[in-house]
Amino acid sequence: MFSNQSVEVTLGAPTKCLAAIRADKADSRFIAGSCSLHEPNQLTVLRFHTELNELGIDGILDHSAGPVCVLCPSPSDKSMLLTVAEESHTATLWRIPSEVIDRADELDYNPDAVDRPPEDDVQEHSLEQVSTLVDFEAESPIVNMIWRDSSLDYDYCEPGVAGEVASLDRSGRVTMWDVEAAQPVRTQTVAFANQMTPPRLAWDPHGAHNVAVTVGSDVRILDWRADSSVISATVKSFQAHRFGVADIDYNPNKPFVLATAGLDGLLKFWDLRNAKTPILSARGGHAHYAWNVKYNPCHDQLVLSTGTDSAVNLWRVSTISSAPLLAEADDASETSAPNVRVARYEHTDSVYGMAWGAADAWLYASVGYDGKILVNHVPSKEKYKILL
Repeated sequence: MFSNQSVEVTLGAPTKCLAAIRADKADSRFIAGSCSLHEPNQLTVLRFHTELNELGIDGILDHSAGPVCVLCPSPSDKSMLLTVAEESHTATLWRIPSEVIDRADELDYNPDAVDRPPEDDVQEHSLEQVSTLVDFEAESPIVNMIWRDSSLDYDYCEPGVAGEVASLDRSGRVTMWDVEAAQPVRTQTVAFANQMTPPRLAWDPHGAHNVAVTVGSDVRILDWRADSSVISATVKSFQAHRFGVADIDYNPNKPFVLATAGLDGLLKFWDLRNAKTPILSARGGHAHYAWNVKYNPCHDQLVLSTGTDSAVNLWRVSTISSAPLLAEADDASETSAPNVRVARYEHTDSVYGMAWGAADAWLYASVGYDGKILVNHVPSKEKYKILL
């Protein structure tokens, strides 16, 4: 069933982190991590039930490491994920118990249902700690981490990638990790100025050696093939947003195209071959900071953004996509332009986390700081424009 109706669940705890369980291609599942300073923190595994158009909870996991700052599921194993606690210098690799991750598709517990069971009846499970990633030379807490999906590597990508996970700490130290060995493989420090937002990372899906890093108002591109003992790995740097860059994401289908979200409330799109000026700017979507930006993993005509103004925006950026949409002569609606916001949803608090569904490319989730998770669908009109 395809629906345009929103679905929501409230977790009842401050929450900034939300991610899709990327390795699960059969079910649309997400995982959220709370960041309470006064109560025990948890990871909540959620599943969208397509036939019922409802969001249920598969399991609640105790996160003994503390408030969740980074949440990074494995792209190849649905039971594995990395987390980083706030102000922590280390990352922890966990295994989700099989009774949660292999649970059958049945809606046993919906916290918004009228006949829901009491909270005391919701079983909490324990995570199995597999290993800890420790960089003994790091001096600042980790603020961002990404897990490269090697299945997306193109045939022409050179072998010998530095690692499968990259982390970034507050001082600008980028570390490549071998997760299986739980060892840092290589590091590179980017000189950081004072900035209002934590730095962010993005791994180029078209070049496994390239990583983009935010540095205040700038974006810097690192090429890990450079010999760091001789020359800096920074191969490109450009100013993206006047007041600071909050997030970045590469176009998954079109090389050299990068999206940025800024504290000026704008989204900007860049061609890295000539990044003096953006190739497109999306204005009017956010009244405060644009905090997240994320391309649809399959259809790069669609881009999602969230902000501290509580807004979740879905954008169509057709003219700079890998497959521009054909104009409809008889369509004179407000959303008929090739580049325009096509949907907007409001939370009751700032939105710091969002994710596209891994099993369903037309599904996306967002989480407000108050713990409310909202799942929406790409409008059917947009879906059919892309498919037909």
